[in-house]
Amino acid sequence: MSRLLGFVCLATILLLGAKPQNEMFAKYKSVEAYEIRPGILAMPRYTEDGQVCEIGVERRSYSPEMIRIEESFSQKEIDQIVDELAPPEERGPRSKDFPRDMTMLEGQTYTTMAVFEDVTIRTSGAIKSEPTRWRHFRRYRFTTTYNVAFTIQWTKRKCQ
Repeated sequence: MSRLLGFVCLATILLLGAKPQNEMFAKYKSVEAYEIRPGILAMPRYTEDGQVCEIGVERRSYSPEMIRIEESFSQKEIDQIVDELAPPEERGPRSKDFPRDMTMLEGQTYTTMAVFEDVTIRTSGAIKSEPTRWRHFRRYRFTTTYNVAFTIQWTKRKCQ
């Protein structure tokens, strides 16, 4: 009996004296993420009343097995994930103001927006510029190299 009591006391002292692992990260904001496919993370944000207002999706670059650099999403993957996280009936019809996708270029990056009645989908990626020669003038042709991340944003819900 005294051995059991001694063991309980020792365990209690060790548990009370040990610092939790997450204490070293206490000064940082925690981020909620879900692995929705192998190596693909979805990070939701919420309204004050707990509804999802935005979901950021990106490939996980680091894992204990490997570090991936510049691995892109195919348009098919993006469409499948969007259909799963914000099905067509939740998105509503295409916006009458923006019936087609819009693409904005800035430096070596682009953002494409698909605007629906209740949801906006933004896909961001990098652009590779390739010089081409045309007579004596130098021109550049732009080629999309990869889709880096995308967001699904509910337009009528305000994030905290």
